Amino acid sequence: MKQSRNLQIISSVLFRPSSFFEEFAGEPPAARSFLFSYGLPLMVLGAAGRMAVVLQQNALEGTVLRADQLSGIFIITLTGYLLSVWLGAQLVGKLAKPFRGSPDGERAMLLIITSYTPYMLAQPLAAITPAMGPVSILGLIYTVFLFGKGAGQLLEIPAVKVVGFTFTSFFVIFGISYVSRHLLTGLFVF
Repeated sequence: MKQSRNLQIISSVLFRPSSFFEEFAGEPPAARSFLFSYGLPLMVLGAAGRMAVVLQQNALEGTVLRADQLSGIFIITLTGYLLSVWLGAQLVGKLAKPFRGSPDGERAMLLIITSYTPYMLAQPLAAITPAMGPVSILGLIYTVFLFGKGAGQLLEIPAVKVVGFTFTSFFVIFGISYVSRHLLTGLFVF
């Protein structure tokens, strides 16, 4: 049985990130098609995991969520992830220039999507039981590490500037996701 392309990418991103980003930067795919073929399925998985975590937390507190609330959480989380990729790519692309990198929004989107891999995979694992909550934090830490690994290859950030660029970019990316999710949750769900 032939392994799917997405599983090959996941394996390469997680287990050999340096060589993956080196190969990926040489012949990057179109950002939009990569978003739909690779990023969107990961974000759907991450949003479903996040929804399951919220369901589990409320069940432990004795609160029952209705189906419309759960679907709202799923849609809002997915929207937050998509906004962080799309808007984050535009801002990170512009942010690369002061760090002496290439201000390429398309490559920034590819970097964000591939870096999100461990975080999105950690969301459903964290939903298994409350004791698995730290898996989500580990996924986030590995996501930041992957972003730093790929920033030099995809956006040509000099090695001495990668750490500053990585942390600045992740404040932007997760800020967009956090603010959009909480704003939409406050407006539409609860």
